[in-house]
Amino acid sequence: MKWSFSKSKMFRKCQKQWYFYEILANPRSRDALRHEAYLLKQLQSIYAWRGSLVDKVISNFIIPRIKAGSMPTEKEVLGFASGLAEKQLAFGTACKHRGSGITKTACGADYSAFYEVEYNGGLDAGMLSKAKDEINLSLKNLLSSNFFREFSYGRNVINMIPQRTLSFQFAGENVSATPDLIIFFRDDYPAIVDWKVHYFGAAEYWLQLGIYALSLSKVKPHVDFPSIAYDKLKDPAKIRLIEYQLLQDKQREHSVAQDDVAEIEDYIFSSITSINSITKNNGSVDANVFQSAHSPSTCVRCQFKKICWDNPQGVDHGSN
Repeated sequence: MKWSFSKSKMFRKCQKQWYFYEILANPRSRDALRHEAYLLKQLQSIYAWRGSLVDKVISNFIIPRIKAGSMPTEKEVLGFASGLAEKQLAFGTACKHRGSGITKTACGADYSAFYEVEYNGGLDAGMLSKAKDEINLSLKNLLSSNFFREFSYGRNVINMIPQRTLSFQFAGENVSATPDLIIFFRDDYPAIVDWKVHYFGAAEYWLQLGIYALSLSKVKPHVDFPSIAYDKLKDPAKIRLIEYQLLQDKQREHSVAQDDVAEIEDYIFSSITSINSITKNNGSVDANVFQSAHSPSTCVRCQFKKICWDNPQGVDHGSN
C-alpha cells in the first residue's frame, strides 16, 4: 500500500471509493472493469481543474523562470496559463483520455479529464468562465505579492523544488507526500509551501502541512537537495510551513511542535491500521468488505458512481 493524506481522507469518507481508486483501477489490465475504473479515476471537477492548472503554471513556468534568474511578467504568466487551459480543455472535452494507446506520460501537461463531461454531458459555460477568472486572479495575486521576491532575493535561497514526492517507510507501509513547493536556504531551515485555490480555509490544512514536514524530515535526501541543508531537515518542528490562499491573497503560517509530531504519527498509524484491517485480512480483496459512504452527497460527486451503482454487490478484482 502507498499511503497518503489525500487517500486517508478518501478512505474516511467512503471505503468503496478508496477501493475503486487504489485497488481496482489499473491502466494495464485487460479486465474491462479495472480499465474503466482507471479512466474514471482521472476525472476531476472544473473546480479541482482550476487548482491543478494554477499548480502547473507555478511549477512549470513561474518557478523555472525564477530559478533561471528572472521574474516573469503578468502578461507572460497569464498567456502561458491561457494556452495550457485551452489545450487541456480541448483534450478533456473531447474525452481523449479514452483513446486507444493514450497515456498520461505521453500527453504530459495537456492531459485532462472532466467529471462534468463524463456525467453531465459537458462543461457549464458559466462555471468554466468563473474558473478561468479565478485562475487569473490567483496568479495575479501571487505575482503582485512579495512572496517570490522575498524568497528569491532576501533569504539566501539555494534551491526551489516544486511537486517533489517524498516517500518513507512507516508502520510497515510506504508513506508518500508531495508538497507544492520546497524552498531550501543557505542559513535557515527549509520552508514548505502549499498553494490553495479556495475562498475558505480548513483545519485539516495544518495536518496536511505537518505530514509534509514529517515526510521531509524522514526522507532520504534527493540528489538535488543541497547538502548544506541536510542537518536542517531532521527536525520537522523547525521547518517553516506556509499555506497560501491565492484567491484571497492571504498567507497563513503553521507550526509543528514536538508534541504535534507524535499526534501526526498517530494519525498516520491509525489510518494505516484501519486500511490494513480490511485489506490484509481478506486475501484477494473483495469490494463487498468495503463500506459505502455515509453521506449521499459523497456519492453524488464521486467519479466512480457509474461502476459502483451498476455493480451494487461489488466485484472481486483484487487479484486480476
